[in-house]
Amino acid sequence: MTGVRILSGTPDPDTARALTGVLHQLPGAEPGPALPDSTTLLDVLARAAETGVDELPEVVVVHDRITPVPALEVIREIALRFPAVGVILLTADPSPAVLSGAMDAGARGVAGVPLSYDELGTRVEAAAAWAAGVRRHLSPRQPALPAVPGGRLVAVAGAKGGVGTTVVAVQLALAARAAGKSTALVDLDLQGGDVASYLDVQFRRSVADLADIADVTTRVLQDAMYAHESGPALLLAPGEGERGEEVTDRAARHVLHALRQRYEVVVVDCGTQMTGANAVAVETADTALLVTTPDVVAVRAAKRMVRMWDRLQIRKPQDVVVAVNRHTRGSEIQPSLIARITGTRIASAVVPAAFRELQAVVDAGRLQDLDNRSTVKQGVWTLAAEIGLTGPGQAVPSRRGRRGRGEQGQVVLETLGMTPLILLVLVLVWQAVLTGYTFTLAGHAADRAARAAAVGEDARAAAAEDLPGAWGIEDFGTTGTDGMVGVTVGLKVPVLFPGAIDFPLTVHGHASAVDEEAAAP
Repeated sequence: MTGVRILSGTPDPDTARALTGVLHQLPGAEPGPALPDSTTLLDVLARAAETGVDELPEVVVVHDRITPVPALEVIREIALRFPAVGVILLTADPSPAVLSGAMDAGARGVAGVPLSYDELGTRVEAAAAWAAGVRRHLSPRQPALPAVPGGRLVAVAGAKGGVGTTVVAVQLALAARAAGKSTALVDLDLQGGDVASYLDVQFRRSVADLADIADVTTRVLQDAMYAHESGPALLLAPGEGERGEEVTDRAARHVLHALRQRYEVVVVDCGTQMTGANAVAVETADTALLVTTPDVVAVRAAKRMVRMWDRLQIRKPQDVVVAVNRHTRGSEIQPSLIARITGTRIASAVVPAAFRELQAVVDAGRLQDLDNRSTVKQGVWTLAAEIGLTGPGQAVPSRRGRRGRGEQGQVVLETLGMTPLILLVLVLVWQAVLTGYTFTLAGHAADRAARAAAVGEDARAAAAEDLPGAWGIEDFGTTGTDGMVGVTVGLKVPVLFPGAIDFPLTVHGHASAVDEEAAAP
């Protein structure tokens, strides 16, 4: 509430001082001095209206003891002559009869005396919002706003416990928020809600605090909701499960209606147990999403849930979308079979079975930190696009954000730091290959030379015949004892590139053969 001009009329000086003091405490309020009689009040409004609608105060507070024109007549006159002004009746008798008379006269609210900061603030905010809406329609400089039913409501229910309902609901809300839409995530699993645990939240307010409030205004919602770091606003389940009984179907209807007027997307985690509150969510949702896993027990539970919704006239089977979680291609129960069993529409986007991707973030209570490369996240975000929570083809965001850039930079630095070590290992491996190859060549050359020497041929020439040009004979020797001829061939080991540089290391190959010349008669 910002820049709300407030005009008041009361004949009682004490009430006037108290009223002005409370109005000054309201955030964004701009109260004027309290006027002592109805004639002066109407004259001030008439002079302001001569300049234009924009000069009129947004809110007028009228005490029921004002004179000479009675309060209800003053309210009726303001409503007829200045319809862009929201009027609040101030009375010490806020009985149903007084309330009815004020509403019939055109008042936008009734506040009691003695004054209550919360009550008066709520009434002023509601009257100011109504006045702003009327002025948008009356102003020639702005087009009239079309009447819209509100934001998109998605109810996420589980066929049974443990099928991943909350994980799907949280990721759907994160996907909608990442698409630039104002998003609320509501935990209506009233006795066992885990949204707070999955998102590492400790907050004393819950949906149960709104159960007894008939007029759920923006300020009331803001007090009860938690603005999470990941973007969505959270309305949590009560920490004490027994308080869930306070949230009736009527209370849930009021809360969800208020949320739809203030957020573009409202995702409701309904859990797996049907209560009056989450039945309202399923009934009024634009999309009712039933989460199941591809196993016999879960599919049977999904069938029972769909049939119960149908019997209770909450939702027809053909109006239910079933999301398959933990899907594998090898499963005997495929989505098409689930569609036939339940009589529902199956989402084409399935969530793969990859619990290891979730385990770390679930244990840490940081589901919002699930990696963008996660197949689970990609599956749920694809589902979000399919049911209209994000734009067509909206994908999991790339890792090029501020955090992603940091991670990429770290990877680059680590890779650069490892490069010298990798090159060194490759050099050593290649050098070991050259050394082993030199040993092989030396042995082969010695064997050729020994056979040549045994028949009286040039042994050194035989040794060099098959050697590559980069390997020259460094040492060569022959021996003859006991009718055997032995040959030793020494070769230099090249460094990296054969023929360029040699190690000061010579490897030797040895071979022997029967001296056939000595054995001949």
